[in-house]
Amino acid sequence: MLRPSLCVFLSLLLLRLVLPALAVLSDSESPRQVPNDPEYAAGLTAFQRADWQNVLDTMTRVVARRPWDDDAYTLMGFAARKLGNYREALVYYQKALELNPHHRGALEYLGEAYLDMGCAAQARELLARLEAACRRLMSNAAQPDWKAGCQEWTELHAAIAAYRESAQPGCPLE
Repeated sequence: MLRPSLCVFLSLLLLRLVLPALAVLSDSESPRQVPNDPEYAAGLTAFQRADWQNVLDTMTRVVARRPWDDDAYTLMGFAARKLGNYREALVYYQKALELNPHHRGALEYLGEAYLDMGCAAQARELLARLEAACRRLMSNAAQPDWKAGCQEWTELHAAIAAYRESAQPGCPLE
């Protein structure tokens, strides 16, 4: 018979292994509410108020406790971008995509950051990745209506279409 302390240890170990895997399965567009986490809720409230520094401060504390939280990293990237810190934003978006390569919100926002930086080629590459992520979620992705279910693809596609390369400086990443 297992001792209670061993059962608790094994349960915590299992949770530590399973929770990061759940993040990879998330293809979320908008950040999900994390139950019983007032810090995360405060970060979402700050996001809704466009209080970008507060989003960064709050979500930094969240990822210190939950380093697998792809949504928190995505929100940090968005906030850093809105504050004009593009290099910092790229780091957060890349971390979100390292945790979950199919995160539609991170793909869209990273593409928008690339456009803001004058990196249209990189934004187009992300649009292709976003299409693959969206098609992956559809039961019959061969049909052309997959776009209707993927707001992130639609928004990044529109941003790329509206982008004027001649009005932007060269991409600093090239």
